[in-house]
Amino acid sequence: MLLVFVPHPALDKTVVLPHFAVGRTFRTTEVRQQAGGKGYNFARALHRLGGQCLVVGPLAGHIGQMVHDLARAEGILSDPVWVAGETRVCLDIVDASSGIITQVYESGPLVDDRAWTCIAARLEAHVRGGIPSFAALVVCGGFMPGAPSQALFDVVGCAHAAEVPIWLDTYGPQLAAALQGRPDLVKINQHEAADLIGHPIDSVDHALEAARALQERGAQTVVITLGKLGAVGVDAHGAPFGWAAPDTGGMFPVGSGDSLFAGLAWRLQQGAALDDALRLGIAAGAANTLQPGAAVFERDQVEALLARVKPLLV
Repeated sequence: MLLVFVPHPALDKTVVLPHFAVGRTFRTTEVRQQAGGKGYNFARALHRLGGQCLVVGPLAGHIGQMVHDLARAEGILSDPVWVAGETRVCLDIVDASSGIITQVYESGPLVDDRAWTCIAARLEAHVRGGIPSFAALVVCGGFMPGAPSQALFDVVGCAHAAEVPIWLDTYGPQLAAALQGRPDLVKINQHEAADLIGHPIDSVDHALEAARALQERGAQTVVITLGKLGAVGVDAHGAPFGWAAPDTGGMFPVGSGDSLFAGLAWRLQQGAALDDALRLGIAAGAANTLQPGAAVFERDQVEALLARVKPLLV
């Protein structure tokens, strides 16, 4: 079982409209609402693959209660830390005619020092006293406004102190600081990695160079996703690996990175080799694109796509 920390949850809404344009009025009969933020997307994907996890993170207000109820209805186990304010709402508007996605994401409530102390204490209690013990601590997503600048670094240290592997899917200053704590695995997309190392990543070779640069800063294993192209990485011994994503023609990429990470984590938890785990992750990320909403694929979709995942490195 995995322990998942989601530092910045959300209520995710997805609306599919034909010929969407600004300045017009649209009415829709169907809005998909989900427990969101990268950690809940990860948990949903993991659950659909057959894995289990416990999600810990801050929730607030009526929207937070809705997120908690939606997660529970999907069979996602969670232990929220209730904080002041209101959990954010993230809206994805999909233009069905063009495939263009317009995203409107709120910022979450401000977390003060007292609230962060409560969040960190709850997470540490699970890391140190999990029954059964957790196979890894997985951190997904950015941090709420007000979180201490060393928050993720401290989380990495907590996991190492408890001898629990820690796998990260985050970005920005929190990740830059946390790399010094030597996280076991960092999964990051090419744009986030480019921001971190300070130059563009527009090829497989550049991605591998960036992965090695992140290792030099402290990460032990690095996976960099390249959108429709696939993903590459470097293991703790410096060996490269990578897989090309199959072309699905899917219109719904939101959540594909979280689905990929869930597939990767699920197979690693089962004891698979890193390259084999990433292959399953690539198939899960591709399956995610076939329907609206993050991580709502079916397991048979993943299995069908797995045979089409081919090596990316030659």
